[in-house]
Amino acid sequence: MSRTRVRILLVEDDQDDVWIMRNLLADRWDSPFELVHAETLAVAMRHCATGQIDLILLDLSLPDSRGLETFLVMYAAADGVPIVVLTGDRNETLGVRAVQAGAEDYLVKDQMDDQLLIRSIRYALERRRRHRIEDQLRDTSEEFRGAQQIQKRLFPATPPNLEGFDIASGLYPAKATAGDYFDYIPMSDGRLAVVIGDVTGHGMGPALLMAETRACLRTLVEVSSDPSEILTRANRVLARDTDGSRFVTLMLAAIDPRDCSLQYASAGQRGYLLNDTGDAIVLDSTSLPLGIDADTTVPRTDALPLKSGQIVALFTDGLTEAESPGHRRLGLESVLDSIHALRQRPAREIVDGLHELAVNFSGGRVKTDDITIVLIKVE
Repeated sequence: MSRTRVRILLVEDDQDDVWIMRNLLADRWDSPFELVHAETLAVAMRHCATGQIDLILLDLSLPDSRGLETFLVMYAAADGVPIVVLTGDRNETLGVRAVQAGAEDYLVKDQMDDQLLIRSIRYALERRRRHRIEDQLRDTSEEFRGAQQIQKRLFPATPPNLEGFDIASGLYPAKATAGDYFDYIPMSDGRLAVVIGDVTGHGMGPALLMAETRACLRTLVEVSSDPSEILTRANRVLARDTDGSRFVTLMLAAIDPRDCSLQYASAGQRGYLLNDTGDAIVLDSTSLPLGIDADTTVPRTDALPLKSGQIVALFTDGLTEAESPGHRRLGLESVLDSIHALRQRPAREIVDGLHELAVNFSGGRVKTDDITIVLIKVE
C-alpha cells in the first residue's frame, strides 16, 4: 500500500449487509479508511482497474455472478490485491475452496463480529505485504546472483606468470557485486599493465561503472602502451557517462620484466613500494580521479627501477578503513607493518594475511566497503 488511507472494496448486493459492514468497520478500525461499495462483479472489476484498492471483501453471490466463479474472476482482475471472501452459513465449504484458490481468508456472515472482521482484514493486508517484500527480495537476490557470476568472470582467475615477479591479488566485495576493480593486461611493448581501481560506493551501480572502466581500459591498451594516454582517454569516456555523482580512483602500473622497472599513471589512487627494511615509498596520485572532469590529463611518472626484495603494494581504502567494533580504523601504518612482517612469505599468503587482518580487526562484522589487494614481490 502506498497510501496511509486504506481503501476497502466491498462487493455486496445486500444493502443490509453493506450497512452492517460499514458499522463494524467504523466501530473497530483505528486508522483512516475508505469503504468503496460495488453491487455487481462488473462494477467491482472497474474499481480494481484503477489500481487504488488495497483489499477486497467479496460476496460470492452477486446479481451477475455466483459461486466460486465469482472469486476466480475477481482474483484475476485484482492483480495481487488481497481478497477476503464472504459466505453464507451453508456455503462454508465454498469459502474453503476460495482460500485454496488464492483468497486470504473467508468469513461466514452470520458468525462474524467486529473483532473477527478487523482481524481478518489486518491479517490479509499484512500477509500480502510480507509476500510482496519476499517476492522483491527473491527477485533482487536472483538479479544479484546473476550479476555476481558475470562480474566474477571479469576479474583475472589467476595472476600472470611474469619472470622475476611473484604476483597475487584478492577482491573481497562488501555486497554481492563490487565497485572495486583489478586487472592484468599484457601491453604491446612487452610490459604488463597492473590495474587497481575503486568506484565510489558499492553495489550494483558502482559495479556497472566498474565494468565500463574495465572494457574501456582493455580497449585502449590495444592501441597504446602509454599509461598517461590510456588513462587520459579513459577519463574522457567516463566523464561523458557519469553525472558527477560517481568517479573512479585508479592506478595503471606498467611492469617491465626486461629491465625490472615500474612506470605508472594514477587518477586518485595511491600505491606503496616497500623496501626490505620496511620503509615505504609512496606511489602518489598524478591527477584527479577518473570521471570528474573530461579535460583532466593523467600524467605518467618516469620509469622507477625495482630491486630484489622490494614489494609493490596496491590496495583500495576498504582495507585501511576497516573498522573495529569500537569504530577505530585499521589504518595505513598497520597495513604496511603487516606486509613487512609477512614479506618472507609468498605473495598469495601476504594477500590472504592482509584480508585476515581486516576481518579480525573488524571483529568479523560485515564489511562496509569493498577490499581489493594487489601485491607484487620483486624476486
